Amino acid sequence: MLELLDRIDRRTLLYMRRVALIGVTGILLIGAGTIVDVLSRFLFNAPLTGFNEIIEVGMAVAIAATFPGGASGRVNIRMDLLAARIGPVSKARLECASAMFLFVFYVFLTWQLAQHSADLQERGAATVFLEWRKAPFMWAVAVAIGVCACAQFIVFLVSVRDMLETAREHGASALGAASARVAAALTDGTFYLWALGVLVLTVLVVYGLEQGILSFSRTAQSAPPTIGIVLFFVMWFLSLMLIPIGVSMAFAGVVGAGLLMGIPQALNVLGTEAASYLTNDQLAVLPMFLLMGSFASAAGLSRDIYDLAFAFFGHLRGGLALATIGGCAGFGALTGSSVATAATIGQAALPEMRGRGYSAELATGSVAAGGTLGQLVPPSTALVLYAILTEESIGRLFIAAVIPAVIAVILYMATIAIVVRVFPNAAPVTTERAQIAEMARAVRKAWGVLALVGLVLGGIYGGVFTVNEAASVGAVGAFLFALFRGKLGGGNAWRVMGEVTRTTAMIYNLIFGAVTFSFFIGISGLPDFLTTTINAMELSPLGVICVLLIIFLALGTVMDSFPVMVITIPIVTPMITHIGYDLVWWGIINVCVVETGAITPPFGINIFILKGIQGGDVPMGTVYRGVLPFCIADMIKLALLVLFPVLALWLPSTMFT
Repeated sequence: MLELLDRIDRRTLLYMRRVALIGVTGILLIGAGTIVDVLSRFLFNAPLTGFNEIIEVGMAVAIAATFPGGASGRVNIRMDLLAARIGPVSKARLECASAMFLFVFYVFLTWQLAQHSADLQERGAATVFLEWRKAPFMWAVAVAIGVCACAQFIVFLVSVRDMLETAREHGASALGAASARVAAALTDGTFYLWALGVLVLTVLVVYGLEQGILSFSRTAQSAPPTIGIVLFFVMWFLSLMLIPIGVSMAFAGVVGAGLLMGIPQALNVLGTEAASYLTNDQLAVLPMFLLMGSFASAAGLSRDIYDLAFAFFGHLRGGLALATIGGCAGFGALTGSSVATAATIGQAALPEMRGRGYSAELATGSVAAGGTLGQLVPPSTALVLYAILTEESIGRLFIAAVIPAVIAVILYMATIAIVVRVFPNAAPVTTERAQIAEMARAVRKAWGVLALVGLVLGGIYGGVFTVNEAASVGAVGAFLFALFRGKLGGGNAWRVMGEVTRTTAMIYNLIFGAVTFSFFIGISGLPDFLTTTINAMELSPLGVICVLLIIFLALGTVMDSFPVMVITIPIVTPMITHIGYDLVWWGIINVCVVETGAITPPFGINIFILKGIQGGDVPMGTVYRGVLPFCIADMIKLALLVLFPVLALWLPSTMFT
């Protein structure tokens, strides 16, 4: 019986990947259609009628199609702080609970999306120009999420099996049963009774939770800010228990909203907010930029940009480290991810530096620090997410990040220059300066990177493209480079599709949870309560910012920038507005401070990535020493941006649109 479960799991993953392939292909086709729309508008002054409506309904279905693949691939943003500190049996139990929470989340999401679809059908809702009925598209979305729930149920069954096997292997009990019974459950087929038992227990817990909400509703309504604080900590507790962060936020949001306004209304928020963000054509830039980064990586553009940087900086003392910073900045403009930038450039740069006599400290420190540029150099997926959740302009945020990114690059390069002079053994003597012909070859080789970045950012700044159009140009351009370079064969196309599928589903899960939680935080009055409390402390606006920076720096050492931002945005942004700061400026500060946390010992995520790439021959203490000078550079950058907000706000003020 258990062998059958394994076969079903493998088949499910295979079929869900094919469904996801349809979704990613749809996203790419919409990108191509956007380019046709742009050309038609500029060449013939005849834009495609109703194309925004096609993006709205088409992207909703395409994005929903990636969810089953994400569920089967078991990809979610979670806090792994406890994973390495608990025993295998406890971890297996938490993994099982996590799979169950996800399954329940997808079931409720499917139910609410189906109700939303039925409402659209009953009202006969249609698009304005094309007059397409919206209900069939939303039903397709609901079906896709329903398929995702089925795929997650298979994942849940596998997690129950793994929990029981882990308990048997370690001679421990699972859910209170003797290990001998566990062994029997694995051999006589009663395993499914365990799964059924967990399902029944879950139903009872959900029912008990519903009754508890009804019982405590009146009490909660008498002190909404207190309920906000309690459920904020509940959300953190669930996240620490390996429950995906998006699901933890959705749970806290639904329970809190249920206490304050009723269960049907709270569940309706989950469905309507999810549908709203799936059909948000502005959010379409997210999967487009993800496609751009994945295709650019597959096309080998990361190596091109690294070689270009080496041609210009390689002759200097510490030239390879300087080239690494330049390569990270260039590749960050393609991927929008600090983790991907550190991992991709690190694989090329670390062997080069170590092979040419660079110290392990300088090699690992420069790659870890350069990786943080992935989220700061526009286009940045973190800034897209921030813009969506705060309703700020994506284009203004991208342009606002340009000068801070340049400052970061200059400070990192200055740090390297200082390190190689204070510690001469950190880098070998300089090599010969590259000839003009070699520089020209490097520029010609990297023309694809330069063209893509120039088109995307130049088009946004000059008002030639909207952000959606620029993202489409980047995604389709990177795809064509990968195609014409012959880099999509041998399974690379599946790898790219898989990356986009996993990341898209993961981020949208996070968004669904974030907007539900944000709605609850808003109606709880918690932001106003905290603002009043801070005012009573009589801190200056700069003092408030300093306190927030310390908190964000601590959070950034243990979490990626995405979860830090979505968890804190509902609470912090009203405070920022109240004390008179610009939310565009705060978005840049937000990304900078959590990315600084990513290289701050002892828990910075980029540190562990570099440790994994480098292998066991470099002690963790060596990596810590390598990143410390770059942490100091980051502190200087933050101080400059906090004291002189114009560094982030001047360039957006000069935009053409």
